[in-house]
Amino acid sequence: MKYRLVVENLPAVVFKGYADWRTEFFDEKVQELTGYDKDEFNSGKLKWSDVIVKEDLQDAKEAVRQALKGNRLYAREYRIIKRGGEIIWIQARGQIVCDQAGRIDHINGVFFDITDRKKAEEEWTKLSKLESLGLLAGGIAHDFNNILMGILGNLSLCLMDRAVSPEVQERLTEAEKACEQARALARQLLTFAKGGSPIKEITAIDKILNQSAMLACRGTQTRCEFQLASDLWAVEIDTGQINQVFQNIVINAVQAMPLGGTIKIYGENVAIGEGSGLPLRPGNYVKIAMQDQGLGIPAEYLSKIFDPYFTTKQKGSGLGLATSYSIVKNHNGHITVDSTLEKGSTFTIYLPGLDRKITPAPQEPEELTKRKGSILVMDDEEIVQKVLHKMLVSLGYDASFAADGAEAIKMFAVAQASGHDFDAVILDLTVPGGMGGKEAMEQLLSLDPQVKAIVSSGYFDDSVMAEFKKHGFSGVICKPYTLAELGKALSQVIAKPD
Repeated sequence: MKYRLVVENLPAVVFKGYADWRTEFFDEKVQELTGYDKDEFNSGKLKWSDVIVKEDLQDAKEAVRQALKGNRLYAREYRIIKRGGEIIWIQARGQIVCDQAGRIDHINGVFFDITDRKKAEEEWTKLSKLESLGLLAGGIAHDFNNILMGILGNLSLCLMDRAVSPEVQERLTEAEKACEQARALARQLLTFAKGGSPIKEITAIDKILNQSAMLACRGTQTRCEFQLASDLWAVEIDTGQINQVFQNIVINAVQAMPLGGTIKIYGENVAIGEGSGLPLRPGNYVKIAMQDQGLGIPAEYLSKIFDPYFTTKQKGSGLGLATSYSIVKNHNGHITVDSTLEKGSTFTIYLPGLDRKITPAPQEPEELTKRKGSILVMDDEEIVQKVLHKMLVSLGYDASFAADGAEAIKMFAVAQASGHDFDAVILDLTVPGGMGGKEAMEQLLSLDPQVKAIVSSGYFDDSVMAEFKKHGFSGVICKPYTLAELGKALSQVIAKPD
């Protein structure tokens, strides 16, 4: 009786098994663990090896073989398939009991459900992979964006030239589109960069979701069906990054439905409390679910789809979902996936919500207007200096250049002393071997507390880009950028057009 009470209160399934994987279970918890009644095992109708995931069975057998060579004790972790198809992780601990001839008589042991622990380990592994990749990606993308700056900037200038024929204009436009795609790829890499911080603003999520999903479906046989709560909370997000998340998921859904179909997109407000099972702090969240009618994802791939460079497609970088995972994590949110073969997949995104509504301000069309003023630019890359000089002159500004922060401070001080102050300063955040934008800004503020400065960078490995105002900057611009984007950034920190 005491033994039975101990068995019933153990957080594990106690078993007695045999070499051919027949198993007798001494407590009822096997049904809770596997979904199968213990009589199905006891009768021999079902062997324990029948529920082990095929790819893990050999390792499970090997554990028993190795135990026979040693102290006859073993511990092994592997996956089993529950009735209904759910896959869970268990830890099997056993002791082999042999007869006088040294052959296996039976095995006593326990099975523990370690699914939650394995999920936590997988989360940690994903984050570690992303961090390692980020160290490499950040450096590559920084150099790549400086090169793109030269290409995109010159393309912007050529497209403004009225002397260019329509045929050449068309080719330049196509080249600019290709450059935009390269910029998007570089920004996917930047998402992995260590310490990369989203540049957040408080906004409504429904419009971003609608626009990004519809854009991703354009030109396909797939349509989106929206069921969004009318009172969706506002979110504090980097709109460009979250737009990228939505597009990545919708593009995957479109590719999973080659003959077309419907993507159902749901949005609601949810309160997450303690014990939710989600790796989220308790609080208010906006929950977005995106459900397709596609082919589904095989169970063995579900744990890998957010891994960098994992893809089952012939075309694709394998960065889309990994990027999405990293972006959502950097927003203190969470992303999950559920999938059934031949029925489809559902991606669910949780983003911290703010209990308020946002009324979007009407957007005014951008106009490239000629302005006046003098601009000091600090950038160590010659290719960037050359194209920025042409762009600034095209916008009507006089431009002066410094290769690092120390030189920029001297030039600023000389101009100030002569009464010809610069109207704005553009500072590159990182200068290898020299003073960067953050340090230079501290000294410029001591010379002129009212200095109007824009921080610029080819990558987001510093919180200065996300919190530029805290460091005294008036604006931020990310490389590479177009002529129109440069003009807009400057107009926001300098006086309005004459």
